[in-house]
Amino acid sequence: MQDNSEQLREVFEHFNSVTDELIRAYKLLEGQVAELNSQLQQANDELVLKSAANERLAAKLTALLAAMPVGVVELDDAGVVTQINHAAGKLLPDLPTGRNWQMAEWLQRDSQDGEYLRHHPDGSISFVSAAEVALQDQGSFMLLVDVTHLRELHEQLAQQAKLASMGSMAASLAHQIRTPLATALLYAANLRQDNLPEAARTRFASKVVERLQALESLVQDMLSFVRSGVVAGEQARLEVNALLQEVETIVQPLLEKKQLQWLPELGGSAFVHAIRSDLVGALVNLVENACQFSPPQGRVHIGTALQGGYLLLRVGNQGEPIPDSVQQQIFDPFFTTRANGTGLGLAIVKRVVEDMNGSIKYLRDGDMTIFELRLPAA
Repeated sequence: MQDNSEQLREVFEHFNSVTDELIRAYKLLEGQVAELNSQLQQANDELVLKSAANERLAAKLTALLAAMPVGVVELDDAGVVTQINHAAGKLLPDLPTGRNWQMAEWLQRDSQDGEYLRHHPDGSISFVSAAEVALQDQGSFMLLVDVTHLRELHEQLAQQAKLASMGSMAASLAHQIRTPLATALLYAANLRQDNLPEAARTRFASKVVERLQALESLVQDMLSFVRSGVVAGEQARLEVNALLQEVETIVQPLLEKKQLQWLPELGGSAFVHAIRSDLVGALVNLVENACQFSPPQGRVHIGTALQGGYLLLRVGNQGEPIPDSVQQQIFDPFFTTRANGTGLGLAIVKRVVEDMNGSIKYLRDGDMTIFELRLPAA
């Protein structure tokens, strides 16, 4: 009986010990649960704060997007329009959401300067600069900027600059006209003499005609300079090699007169957008310059090559290099180093090239004096 009591006591002690362990474990677990609840509540509060902040940020971005003057078209990964802002809706009023974005369907590429054209139902045209901004694994944004007003301002600025230059040119033109006109008047006055020998009369008459022809050439150059890119024709897509063959035909008498070697080095077929008469006149100007400054029996070189979307066209001769002191002036209207020059040839070439969104520069390559044109290829 005593053994049973002892066993029962041990069982109760073990039970009490286990119960104490369970109570301690429960309290520990309860503390951990409370701590986890606290952490969870803190994390939840932070998420609520971040969510509220994100909502405020989203509201600000939405308001900013709506107020932006730049048109924004949001595309998903599949290129489907998901959202457009007010500026994009104004520029493309018939662009719906939920439709695949195709640039060519809404905007036409402008071949002149790489911008885009938007033709409106009322017949007006907007010039648009477009760029795509990719978002990593989240589609992309199309940014559309209406640059019509900026383009108009540039054109007005160019026109004002042209008018300003014409003012200074008018004074220069008066000076250029005075000398040949005074000479022509002097020779014409001699023709009034009754006892003038026939040989002298013929010589004076030839001098008068020569001076009047110089005046006509000056006036024609002046008109070409003023009108280049403004009057006479629309731009067309022109094959350059065919134009150069036409230029060769025009300057052939000058080549033969000085016994010059014509050395064309033409690349493959290339096209440019230009007013035909302006470009032919500019190229003839360059080649005539090359012929006039070439020594007798010298070489006149003309070459073309395509380079990164541009046509490089070089006209060269074996004439003397242009002095460093005047290289910055050679494209200025009425600047010339020739006694009978008008100083408008290179100015006309520069004007025509710039109207084509191209550039021209002078360089020296070995014994060759070269003018290089860089024109956008069509």
